[in-house]
Amino acid sequence: MSIRRLHSKQFSDEVFKKDTILIDIRTPEEKKIYWYIKWTDLFFDIYSKKFVPQLLTLDRNKKYLIYCWHWNRTQYLLEYMSMNWFTDVSDLVWWIEYWEYCGFKLIKD
Repeated sequence: MSIRRLHSKQFSDEVFKKDTILIDIRTPEEKKIYWYIKWTDLFFDIYSKKFVPQLLTLDRNKKYLIYCWHWNRTQYLLEYMSMNWFTDVSDLVWWIEYWEYCGFKLIKD
């Protein structure tokens, strides 16, 4: 099992690897305010009743990168995913603004 905490540069390197799935776990309102990473594959509202069922439909053997607004949610989600037999999950350390602060772009719909 690979559970990792990645800083922006490391996270960026992983985003472009084949078969990596990037998941934004913020609310729709947060996404509007703070935008999102261009290559995001899935948007799951962590506060939605659908969140856990959506999460549990994912293939546990794939590689996932997750990010949120201020990093605390991903810490809990990493633990939850590891307890539910996901084999390769990493999160973006700090927060979505830090991604942009480090020179990486965010986009808005």
